[in-house]
Amino acid sequence: MLIRRVSILAVTMLAFSSTIALAKPTLLLRQVIAQSPLSVPHPNGGKSGGWLKDLNLTSQQLQQIKEIHNQSKQQIAQKSQEIRQGQQELHDLITGTATKEQVRGKYNQIELVKQQLTDTQFENTLAIREILNPEQRQKFADRMYKKNVRPNPPPAAQHN
Repeated sequence: MLIRRVSILAVTMLAFSSTIALAKPTLLLRQVIAQSPLSVPHPNGGKSGGWLKDLNLTSQQLQQIKEIHNQSKQQIAQKSQEIRQGQQELHDLITGTATKEQVRGKYNQIELVKQQLTDTQFENTLAIREILNPEQRQKFADRMYKKNVRPNPPPAAQHN
């Protein structure tokens, strides 16, 4: 009985850790895509524009980004909900009496939806990229990858 509990715990940990690890690359894209062009300051004043303000976008570019965001907003929300629901179902299968094949099937189903979500987010990034000039593209790329790059840890002190 103890072995069974330990096995279930190990499988659960692996399933959820791989889910988190696989989801992490999409977090940055989701953050970039989910930024609302509406937060860009209006000529009369207003909120700080964040990454969009940093790009010095024209009003036409802002409108195009807003359209890109609006076109995929529902699809992204639906896929995100499917993933959350699938993860709950996977948890229930792992803790229940489901067969290994049922658990694996649910896991594969979740991974497929995650890939679809990532593809949609990537397509949005490409669409935004297409409306930017070279200088804006550089700032866009720097902003996207800045948060994922961690500084190298200082070298360990050498003891002779």
